[in-house]
Amino acid sequence: MRTDLTPQTGRGRALLILGAVVLLALALLIGLLVYVAGLFTGPDEDSAGSAAPGSSGPADPGATGQAPAGAGSGPDAEAALARTPMLDIPGQAALPHALSSRSAGAPIALPQPQQVSGVLVPTGFDDSTEGAIAQAIELTRVGAAGMDPQVWAQAYTSMAEPGAAAPDQTPAARDMVEFRRAANMPRTGPREGMTITWAPTSALVKGTTDDGTYTVVCVLGELVSDAKGRVASGGWGNCLPLRRVGDQWRVASGPAAWVAPAAWPGSDEAIAVGYRNITR
Repeated sequence: MRTDLTPQTGRGRALLILGAVVLLALALLIGLLVYVAGLFTGPDEDSAGSAAPGSSGPADPGATGQAPAGAGSGPDAEAALARTPMLDIPGQAALPHALSSRSAGAPIALPQPQQVSGVLVPTGFDDSTEGAIAQAIELTRVGAAGMDPQVWAQAYTSMAEPGAAAPDQTPAARDMVEFRRAANMPRTGPREGMTITWAPTSALVKGTTDDGTYTVVCVLGELVSDAKGRVASGGWGNCLPLRRVGDQWRVASGPAAWVAPAAWPGSDEAIAVGYRNITR
């Protein structure tokens, strides 16, 4: 199994949602722009196909996670790659702060979609890791609109192959549920005077099976909430298992990928995880 991760021993609590969730809740309730980091427990094995994370100490810069044991292709190798914990970083790393003077590597040049009309999510990206990243970005961009679990489910289902994790069992869906709960929003649907958007900035390839047909990619961007002129922003990431099916990338059957570390794009923490800037 090929992997783009530097091995990282020890397991850490996974960050399920960015600290801007709490910021938005406070802004709506008392009109104050207060940044508070929010940490939530990681996915358990039954609901997300991942073992419950434990604790770990500070990570070394550049360490991006624990590589799956063994090598190969097929369901076992795919599940090991999807379930491998990601780097543990502090919750406040998602909040806006200083950018890093370092980089995790050269920018990733993304291909363009071949189909944008008549589909919910632009698709038709080429058979490359860059194509897989581009597909994950488009799915996340469309699905994260409004941080609405129902919108996510529609976008995700349109791209999922049979046997993929249910949309409500993905880390992204749980993030959205927690976001709306913290912001005192209905479970689904818009809220008057509020817009929530996600703009992609960077990405990484967690790993790829030996046959090259299955890969796990993680994308990171800036989540911006505007509640009647009160703007809050933070970093939010999403990891997806993707399979090449014919001339398309699809959300792969098997377990959901481990929750993505949420870092402020371009920060030291984002670089430590391995996120690289994207270009089009």
